[in-house]
Amino acid sequence: MKVSRRHPISEKDLQEVLEELRVSSGVSLGEVLTGLVEVAYVKDDDIERLLIKDGKVMAFERHEGWFPTIHALLQLDEGNYGHVVIVDMGAVKPVASGADIMVPGIVEVRGEFEEGDGVVVIDERNRRPLAVGIALMSAREIEESERGRAVRNVHHVGDRLWEARF
Repeated sequence: MKVSRRHPISEKDLQEVLEELRVSSGVSLGEVLTGLVEVAYVKDDDIERLLIKDGKVMAFERHEGWFPTIHALLQLDEGNYGHVVIVDMGAVKPVASGADIMVPGIVEVRGEFEEGDGVVVIDERNRRPLAVGIALMSAREIEESERGRAVRNVHHVGDRLWEARF
């Protein structure tokens, strides 16, 4: 990941990002992103900007908007994840390898979300975040469907955002 420039983010800009994260994914990172938070501009096809705290990426911006990273989610309680799909244990390995989330692998949906919103993917046994994605169906459509792609995986454990250190 090639960073073109990086600097501390202003409090005003940080509050705007936090509000966008809250609206688009239902996740409140206000308690995680305190103190010195930096914004980094990335030269990448998918990612535009990163929010960095203590050397780890805590949020990232794509052309669809801002998304929390798994590093940030691990600092929150499960009840604060916002829009959530819980997958069965058979889906864990594919999802953690970057696969999209299919309706048959989903055992529960939490929160009201629409197509295009950010979604946190957690496993049913450990209740830990595996991935962050973009809803391809609304929460209601997922619950009513028997098949199809429900969430596009945009960040997962072990990917370049997970491994990045600054």
